[in-house]
Amino acid sequence: MQAARYSTESTRRFEDSRTTTAMALPKKIKCFKYLVYSYVFLLALTGAAQIFLGTSLLWGHSVYYGIVQNKLWAPAAILLCLGPVTFILCWMGCQATNQRKRCLLGMFSALLVACICIQFILCGWSLAMRENLPTSVEIFIDDSFVEFLDKFSRTKVDNLHLWNRMQSQLQCCGVDGPLDYRRLSLPWSCCSRPEHAYESACDTHYKRGCLAVVSEQIKNRLLITAFGAAIIAIFQSLGIFCAVHLTILFGKNDNTHPINMNRKKKQQQFLPLTIQDKRHDLPSPINLSPSAPGQRVLKTNLPSAMQHK
Repeated sequence: MQAARYSTESTRRFEDSRTTTAMALPKKIKCFKYLVYSYVFLLALTGAAQIFLGTSLLWGHSVYYGIVQNKLWAPAAILLCLGPVTFILCWMGCQATNQRKRCLLGMFSALLVACICIQFILCGWSLAMRENLPTSVEIFIDDSFVEFLDKFSRTKVDNLHLWNRMQSQLQCCGVDGPLDYRRLSLPWSCCSRPEHAYESACDTHYKRGCLAVVSEQIKNRLLITAFGAAIIAIFQSLGIFCAVHLTILFGKNDNTHPINMNRKKKQQQFLPLTIQDKRHDLPSPINLSPSAPGQRVLKTNLPSAMQHK
């Protein structure tokens, strides 16, 4: 009897603890839902930062894109493409939190981790490209400048030529300096005074070569891309714990839901009855009856003739 009382008391305590946890779960879910909403707002800000940073870097690279024909613009383009992906993830996170979909919230967390890893890889790639920059840029600029000099010596090139635009906007002259035009007259784009820009000869001109200016600007843009991607990835990784923990809470809430708990109770109540029914359906074993202490006599159905005797 004491053992039975102890078992009933333990079951009651267990059920009471489950009910208290079931009552505390909605409060935790509500708290983490607001945290996930705040995190989604932070993600939207980082997505806008990705689009703004990638667009500005690509716009600056467009000045010398036709001359430096390589993949130095790829990190900025990838960063720009990650912006719309981040906004899609924001929508996915809101839908999963509102509708309490565990699968969608888990997919949201997994894709977010993948985007963060891509941004850290992008950071390392940009720094590696920055270290190998001077040799790759010098080859392209030299080839392009030789072509420009050939056109400039034979015919008067138009004012919208790539080299004229680059020298005017970047305030540089030639590859290494104005001495690159020692056999020819200086083009108007090398003149430092706009009022004398289209004259045949100008008094003052830019002293720096375009190779140093372009290399410096590309290095700065790659550095901005690397640090921008790393900082955005760090901000995006702040709320992953909230999304993962909310997914776990949704699973616990499904298990402790009143409907599911009633189903489990009914199953536990009807389980012994079903077992007893199955036992009644089984064929009865050989009947045993005690006759003397320590002995049992088999009861068998004797034939009718033996019973009459």
